[in-house]
Amino acid sequence: MESNVIHNLTPGRLKQTHIPNILHYPEPLSFNRNECAPNPVMFFAILSNQRSGSGWFETLLNSHINVSSNGEIFSVKERRQNASSVLQTLDRVYNLDWLSSASKNECSAAVGFKWMLNQ
Repeated sequence: MESNVIHNLTPGRLKQTHIPNILHYPEPLSFNRNECAPNPVMFFAILSNQRSGSGWFETLLNSHINVSSNGEIFSVKERRQNASSVLQTLDRVYNLDWLSSASKNECSAAVGFKWMLNQ
């Protein structure tokens, strides 16, 4: 087996890789939600059955500083009566980061909810 040792690494000789901006979620300086506006936010839904580990999975997602899962949003019958009430509920959930007055230490990268398939 042959190996080479490289001496005197200078910054000019190192290849720099480009990291896309979508992977960078900066810490807000003012804790103002508008500071996070340019960062893209992905929306997700956890579709599941009861007793399948979805609560554990949601807890795992929420442990990430840039992810926010808002639980079972359709457990209340009025929220799922018809298509317009479902759309209103989805709008409220996906806009919680903007509507909530709570300050955050990081910008959100993903926002979602859990929807049980029997609802």
